[in-house]
Amino acid sequence: MAATTGGAGAARASAGTPTRRRGRELEQAIYQAVFQQLAEVGYAGFSMDGVAAAARTGKAPLYRRWPDKEALLRDALSDRLPDASAVEFVGDLRADLIAVLGFLKSACTATADPALQAVKGHADPTHALVRERVSEPSRSMLLDVLVAGEERGEVRRGAATPLTARVGPAMVIYQNLTAPGTVDDAFVEQIVDDVLLPLVRP
Repeated sequence: MAATTGGAGAARASAGTPTRRRGRELEQAIYQAVFQQLAEVGYAGFSMDGVAAAARTGKAPLYRRWPDKEALLRDALSDRLPDASAVEFVGDLRADLIAVLGFLKSACTATADPALQAVKGHADPTHALVRERVSEPSRSMLLDVLVAGEERGEVRRGAATPLTARVGPAMVIYQNLTAPGTVDDAFVEQIVDDVLLPLVRP
């Protein structure tokens, strides 16, 4: 009898019975389900009900935290994006430029998920998030690195400008758009060594 009961429990679990999880474990299951659903049914078919089913949780936990699928998608992507505040600077111009563009490279990797391509062409709720979390911090950090380099004498006087700070990020983003998958560490170092340093050094 005990064996029969265990078998029935396994069958119920395999059939999609909600799993009791809390906190970060449940959150990660939900975020994974978001990208799974985008890959399987596209943005048009993406729904809160579908995510709940894929994550094997009830709909109530989703609606308690996220009012709609756009809010859920934003948080799922936000969880994947690198944190600008975690970028470490060492006070060396080349190393710090690589650190900033490396942060941007990591963000490109996170947003290159094929599932996210399903969002393009719709009212993309992720565009503003990427600008806020990635594009603007990249330019701001790069300008700070140039200003600090100018104060140390590593950057030519007057070269630390907002326009100059756009050059590196613009090249990374363009490369990511035109040749996805080619933005790697070597490409980042090439931008720094062949473009940025000759552009700003005394």
